[in-house]
Amino acid sequence: MSQLPSLRALSTLEAVVRTGNIVAAADELCVTPGAISKQLGQLQEAIDEPLFEKGHRLRPTALATELARAIGAGLQQIRGGWDAASEKGQRRVLTLAANATLSVHWIMPRLVDAEVAAGGHPIRVSALHTTDDWQQAPFDIAILRNAWRPEGWQQREIGVERLTLLARPDCAEALRQTGPAGLQAQTVFAADTRSGEIESWIKAAGIQRPADVRSTLHFYIAAQAAMAGQGCIVAPPRVLADLIEQGRLAAPFPAIVAQGATLTAVFDPDRCKAAFVERLLKALFRDF
Repeated sequence: MSQLPSLRALSTLEAVVRTGNIVAAADELCVTPGAISKQLGQLQEAIDEPLFEKGHRLRPTALATELARAIGAGLQQIRGGWDAASEKGQRRVLTLAANATLSVHWIMPRLVDAEVAAGGHPIRVSALHTTDDWQQAPFDIAILRNAWRPEGWQQREIGVERLTLLARPDCAEALRQTGPAGLQAQTVFAADTRSGEIESWIKAAGIQRPADVRSTLHFYIAAQAAMAGQGCIVAPPRVLADLIEQGRLAAPFPAIVAQGATLTAVFDPDRCKAAFVERLLKALFRDF
């Protein structure tokens, strides 16, 4: 049994027989007419039988016609299999992991529009706690606030969180009347997962550390306490923009800001195309 010719050579014969024109076949296959002639010559040499009638360069022999018909059927089956496989790949759900507050207040409200803008896979959001074991969590893309990076993954910096003081609107208004020094008479909630942020903000404000700083296990607990009017929090207002727009939180001193963590996106290049991830992140964090 002779060796099977290349798929390119077989596709060339099928296109020439079907179109009856070397130029048309070349255009369809995105090659030059010279390349078409070369492929036909190699194929005829391999089969050791004439493919076109003598004196009629483009009139296929019965053998060539039968072979081209079989090749066409095979190519159609290959295309069908490829379309089915690629469609299945497009339907595969990718998991995007981020900390709980960013997931709920920033990513989820923007996810549907981001999926459409990215024109790719549906996304499942995995809201993780900072204290969770991220190294064991299953995800394809992650938004990180720490220095850990999965080995072999690609990364893209999103931006730096800018921190300010937030409180319930009536509490915020009372603080505006007293100025930043009035924070000494307030309770400030500090999440264990965001250490150092209060210190950064009071340094920017030029005030002493408040006397009543209470720690919470997670940031969203501190945010809930602030919304209940129990005290203030230092937080990135962009991440909590929905709560500010709803009138549940307000910034008494929006001009006093401190630098927070750098958000970095990481993704597995074996499961996510870089172009898709770039479009997704651009849509998700356009206003960040």
